[in-house]
Amino acid sequence: MPEFNIRRRARTRRPMVKTTEADNLDLVDRYDVIKGFGSVEILWNRNTLENIYSVVEPKLDEYERKLINILPKEMEMVIPNLRNFSTEYVKLDVGKLLDIYCKNYEVNLGEESREKIKYYLNRDFSGLGAIEVIVRDPYVEDISCDGYNVPIFVYHRKYGSIKTNVSFKTKDQLNSYVIKLAQICGKEISVSEPILDGATPNGHRVQAIYGEEISTRGSTFTFRLFREKPFTPVELIKFGTASAEMVTYFWYMIEYYASALIAGVPAVGKTSTMNAILMLVPPNAKIFSIEETREINILHNNWVATSTREAEFESNKSENGGMRIDMFELVKMAMRQRPTYIVVGEVRGREASSLFQAMSTGHTTYSTIHADSMEATVNRLESAPLNIPRIMITYLNTVIFNKFVRTGDSVNRRITEVDEMSGYNTETNEVVYNKVFSYDSFRGKHSFMGYSNLYKKVQYIRGIGASQFKKEFDERRKLLEEMVKSDITNYADIHTIITTYYRDPEKALTAASGGTL
Repeated sequence: MPEFNIRRRARTRRPMVKTTEADNLDLVDRYDVIKGFGSVEILWNRNTLENIYSVVEPKLDEYERKLINILPKEMEMVIPNLRNFSTEYVKLDVGKLLDIYCKNYEVNLGEESREKIKYYLNRDFSGLGAIEVIVRDPYVEDISCDGYNVPIFVYHRKYGSIKTNVSFKTKDQLNSYVIKLAQICGKEISVSEPILDGATPNGHRVQAIYGEEISTRGSTFTFRLFREKPFTPVELIKFGTASAEMVTYFWYMIEYYASALIAGVPAVGKTSTMNAILMLVPPNAKIFSIEETREINILHNNWVATSTREAEFESNKSENGGMRIDMFELVKMAMRQRPTYIVVGEVRGREASSLFQAMSTGHTTYSTIHADSMEATVNRLESAPLNIPRIMITYLNTVIFNKFVRTGDSVNRRITEVDEMSGYNTETNEVVYNKVFSYDSFRGKHSFMGYSNLYKKVQYIRGIGASQFKKEFDERRKLLEEMVKSDITNYADIHTIITTYYRDPEKALTAASGGTL
């Protein structure tokens, strides 16, 4: 891993935390990921005018480095190179193995050296090797390796797409690593079957290509990191993705069974937004989620979480011998189980037809789609392979648009528009919709456009007037704003407060303001 020289120099364009001595790099930010062993430095390169994501791990002296090179071979004799080797390894005590080795071979190690070697052994065997710190960084969403002797890139929530100081130096080193990734995912990859699409035991989605026949720069891999602590509605407001008024709208949307699509380009935060919105689901309501790879993560007891089972390339059977089960089959299964909400990770094939059929029969559905405007969404839905008739699109109630918005030097995710379907014009063959919320990028502010079909629906169902509805709406908005002020970001605490609100609004408001339930 390359070492960087850093020198002190004051800069005005970027926030300076600290600057150390060097030629061309400034320290912009620094934080710990693995306490005592792994940290991250964000560096600004004045020559190339770019940020660098630098992984900092314990430095090894020459003697420690030799031991690190020898010990893995000893470990391989204990743990066979099988598909389940990583799960077998975690059952072992690395500290004891290291002590046994040192005793048998009369190796004297100080406590500091022992801890460093133990860290690297754990990192390389039960962990993910050179990218372990990156994978465990809560600010990183995606990791991309584009070939050997090429820097790994990450997508950082604060700094966007950024180059790292980590790379695989040789073709063999990268090939071996990709094989290990396949083993961790419980799959195989080889020259004859060079494509991997799997998930780690922690839920991280992994796609990889082995060798140079398909990828000319050598083996590649991409990690889509699964967030153990899901994105919450409070964080939507806290980070400026949505306003408190907008999240309150989503709350009513959920409660009064309005189906919605969340649209946007890749990596704009569609699934995170959906995950946050689903936290507003009333207690005891049944949710049936369908995904190819698990990304939805909600704290809801009455939740059936399903994923597809893909087939092998040359047959219609999955790897374990069973029949292929795709999203279309799971949507049909969901409709038979009478869930309150059907959630599909993304619509992009024939499952869209079943999803809209479910809407037409009164089911409430939520999903994501790749589109950046209402016109593009409608065109995508009615085009192959989705093939939804334009008149059926009006069964959808709401479309939420996530977009990247540039603010100065940073790129932020924002919900820029919320539209409601209002009907279908038979004369013009156009879908009629109403814009409820919009985002002004110049002022950095979300605005209500003055009218909502949903608000009228709630008033009609409840038999209340506009003033009474506004009073209740403001009460819910205040609850969300108080959680932001109190910095309540733990999803379990938010879920408890939201659940309490349905039984005792005053008690929930007290908890949101920092009190106890």
